[in-house]
Amino acid sequence: MYTIEQLSLITGLTTRTLRNYLNAGILQGSKDNGIWQFTEQQASEFIRHPSVRPSIQAKHQAIVYDFLAGQDNGENEMCILLDLTLDESKAKEKADFFCNAANSLSHIRFAFSYESGKAHYILKGAQDDVNRIMK
Repeated sequence: MYTIEQLSLITGLTTRTLRNYLNAGILQGSKDNGIWQFTEQQASEFIRHPSVRPSIQAKHQAIVYDFLAGQDNGENEMCILLDLTLDESKAKEKADFFCNAANSLSHIRFAFSYESGKAHYILKGAQDDVNRIMK
């Protein structure tokens, strides 16, 4: 299960945008005690939706572009791109790990996508934080 915050982190879309997709019926989920939750299948269907996919891809590309543009924030930054051949369940298991690790640290940007047996992960943030996650 994913929360709306975790889905926001994975897709790069804001929680407000995700709520708009919920209102439009493009994103399916359930609200339990005031907290939106999404199954892996609901998250996958949303990420693969043809009207959503281009926005997610643009957000993912922006993470790398921002890094390459060298916006200096005064600390050493690192951007890791991983493309791994994995079955979908293993890919999601690793995505859950990265998502939880990124949630526990501030200012880490994380993105995940899965297509045709390839898992794509992006982690960007302070060098020490990204190193900590990768260890």
